[in-house]
Amino acid sequence: MKTKWFASILIVALMFISVGAVFVTQPGIPSTPVSDGGITPYIIAGENPGGNRTCEEVGVAFFGDPDYYEFSSERLNYEDGEFDGEFPPGLEVIVSDDTYVAWSSTFGIGAVIVKGGNDANVYVYDPQWYSDSGLASPPMQASFRLVSSYPTLSNLTFCWNPEPPVCEWVGETAWAAGNRYVPRGNWATYTPYVPDSAVTLFAGQHMDAGNVHFSTAVDGEVTITITLNAGWRFEDVEENVKIQDYEFAPFGNPAPGLFDWKGDASESPFSIPVPENNFYGVHVNVEWEHCPQMIGK
Repeated sequence: MKTKWFASILIVALMFISVGAVFVTQPGIPSTPVSDGGITPYIIAGENPGGNRTCEEVGVAFFGDPDYYEFSSERLNYEDGEFDGEFPPGLEVIVSDDTYVAWSSTFGIGAVIVKGGNDANVYVYDPQWYSDSGLASPPMQASFRLVSSYPTLSNLTFCWNPEPPVCEWVGETAWAAGNRYVPRGNWATYTPYVPDSAVTLFAGQHMDAGNVHFSTAVDGEVTITITLNAGWRFEDVEENVKIQDYEFAPFGNPAPGLFDWKGDASESPFSIPVPENNFYGVHVNVEWEHCPQMIGK
């Protein structure tokens, strides 16, 4: 009997310790309302006795680091249906009934501090989110479960970290620099042959994608070598290099798909032998890497 009694006490003690451990790891006191996106807010500790909280305090409470968030909107006060400042470009906020907050952003948001009454609710998004709604300050103590118990919004603060840009490859048509096939419309160009010379490879008409080198003729052949600049690559399509040689200067819109000499380039530089002649049309399918600026910076 004593053994069973001791075991029961031990189990209860372990449960108490376990529950206590879970509570200690929480960033603060769970609160309401849960946002429409399902995020439970917390009331966290802070220096301001009036309940205002900072992004530094959010960083400490949730991640143990006051410098966790690199950027903040700063605290904007809300009164008579208006904020006393501007949110960063790309961040839009709508307040309903002077109480409920909906927000959307073109960059990720890590936390929102919603202050009203004597406390602030902290909504944390990890990973960062781009929109949410139904946020509000903590309910007043007298009627915790009533929707009408949420106090009027006093101020709002957003915290976030800049996100690395998502780079993409953009396809372009490129031609070896020279004379235009036609004076208007199509900007395609052909190049007069000069032994052991190089010209610019223009993509999209004005972008310097690299250069095209024409070797000295050997046994009736000229080796054309295409070298791309940093940030450029050959587009992964069949026959991405097309070349036509001409005895006389060509005129009229070219049809690269009908050019006589074709190659599949995968790495730069790429070389291809062609018959020696007086003019060359060198058409290349290339891509350039577009990386926008750091988002949210």
